[in-house]
Amino acid sequence: MRGLVIRGPGELGIEELEPLEPGADEVRVRSMAVGICGTDLEILNGQVSEQYVTYPVVPGHEWSGVVEAVGSAVAHVKPGDRVISEGIVACGRCESCRSGLTNLCLNYDQLGFTRRGGAAEQVIAPASGIHRIPDSLSFEAAVLVEPAATVLRGVMRTPFKPGMTAAVIGPGTLGLLTVQVLQAFGAAEIILIGTRDNQLEFGRTLGATRWINNRTDDPQERIKAWTNGQGVDLVVETSGSVEAVASCFGLCKPGGHVVLEGVAGSDKQLTLPSDLIMLQDLTVHGIFSYTTQSWSKVLQLLAAGLLDFESLVTHRFKLEEYEQAFESIRRKSGVTAKVVMVHGEGKPDERLA
Repeated sequence: MRGLVIRGPGELGIEELEPLEPGADEVRVRSMAVGICGTDLEILNGQVSEQYVTYPVVPGHEWSGVVEAVGSAVAHVKPGDRVISEGIVACGRCESCRSGLTNLCLNYDQLGFTRRGGAAEQVIAPASGIHRIPDSLSFEAAVLVEPAATVLRGVMRTPFKPGMTAAVIGPGTLGLLTVQVLQAFGAAEIILIGTRDNQLEFGRTLGATRWINNRTDDPQERIKAWTNGQGVDLVVETSGSVEAVASCFGLCKPGGHVVLEGVAGSDKQLTLPSDLIMLQDLTVHGIFSYTTQSWSKVLQLLAAGLLDFESLVTHRFKLEEYEQAFESIRRKSGVTAKVVMVHGEGKPDERLA
C-alpha cells in the first residue's frame, strides 16, 4: 500500500506504507482522489508550525474515496459507499466541541497534518466525519467539499440574504468557491477582485457579475461608483494578503460585514486606524476551517444543483506525477482552481500539455 509522504521540509516522495485496520468507531477508505492546496505546499516548505504538523506526514485533507471496511460500531456507511471525510478529528469532549465549534477542538488532530491523509491509497478516518456522496459527483470534484465548507461557514456567520451585494477578494480556489456560494444564496451583485485577468474572467463564468483587476483599477473607487457611494453588504477576503485585508473596510458599506478567510502567515502584521471599524459599525468575522454543520449544508446545496464543483477541477494528475502537481500550485500558469491527484490509473489533464 503506497502513499505520498512528506518526511520533513523539502522531502517528498512515494513510499510503501503499513496497512491499517479500522477501530470500532472508524472506517477504512480506499482513497480515489486527493486535492492539493496552498497549505499542503506550506507543509512541504516547512512553513506550518509543528503545533499543527507531525512529520513524517501523508498529506491530503481534501480527498474522497470508497469505503473498504468499517468498525464494529459503525452503522451509517458500508463497504462500497462513495464517501468524503472531514479532516478535523474532533474529540467531542472539550468545551469547544460540546458547543458545536468542532473546528476549535482543544485537542487538535487532523488528517493530512497529524494523521495519514488522502495521499495514501488507504486512509483510516473516524466514522463521525464520514459523509456519503452521490454517484453524480466525481471523486475529483468531491474533494472541493472541504474548502467549500469553510467558505460556506463564513457566509453563514453573516446575515446575508437574497438581493444583497458582495465583493470577493482573491480569485483562487476559495474565492471561486465563494462566488458560487454567494450565487446560491441569491446575491444581486458579486464583484470579484484580483490580479490575473484570466482567473477573473473564469470567475465570471462561475457567477461573478463584475470583476476588477486591482493592478490597473482602484477597487474602492469602482465599487463606490457601482453602489451609489455606499459600498457592498459583504466583503470576503480569501487571498491572505495583508494589503487585501486592509482594503476590505473601504469596500464595505456602513453596517456591513467583513469575512476573513485567507491566511497571511504568523510574521505578517496588520495596521489600521483604531476607529475605522467602530465608526462604520462594521462586523468582522475571522473564519478558521469548518464545522460538521457547514459540511452538511454544502452537500445539501450540491444535491439541489446550486453548486458546480466539476468546473473547478482545472488540473488532474496521477499520484506518480506529484512533482508536476505541486509545481502547478507554485507557478499557477493558466487558469488554476483545484489541482487533484488520482490514485491508480488516470489520464492527466490534457490542458497541461
